[in-house]
Amino acid sequence: MKTLFTVLFLLIVQIFSAQEEDYEYANGVFHFEENKTQKIFTDWTRVRQSPNTNAQILDSLQTNQPIVILKKEETILKLGERRANWYKISYQKGDKTSEGYVWGGNLAVGYRNKNGYDFLFGLTKTVNKKDKQYPEINIQQISQL
Repeated sequence: MKTLFTVLFLLIVQIFSAQEEDYEYANGVFHFEENKTQKIFTDWTRVRQSPNTNAQILDSLQTNQPIVILKKEETILKLGERRANWYKISYQKGDKTSEGYVWGGNLAVGYRNKNGYDFLFGLTKTVNKKDKQYPEINIQQISQL
């Protein structure tokens, strides 16, 4: 009986620590402030009615489309190696202002304008990489400009 309780305790600790790791990753890499302008990083980013992949698609946005972050949702979605929160956004298309939800993994991590050109910075994937000097596996972000 004591062994069963020990196994259950360890299982529960593992589940909660994995959730905390997802939270820390999402907030460390794809953290965007509310009421700030951000840019779309991926082509055909889907704008949804609610923060869920099964929600109705309202629109799609192209790379470099400016958006305003209205609210960060607590829901974290993992797609491939990337984990990020959903964000409620506002954006302009022509004369129309619209709102919806996008996954934070589709947003540029940063951007700069130099000599009239926009440079977007984002992550395309995450890989585990071993270093001979250290026995543990290091997570490495593969970035794209």
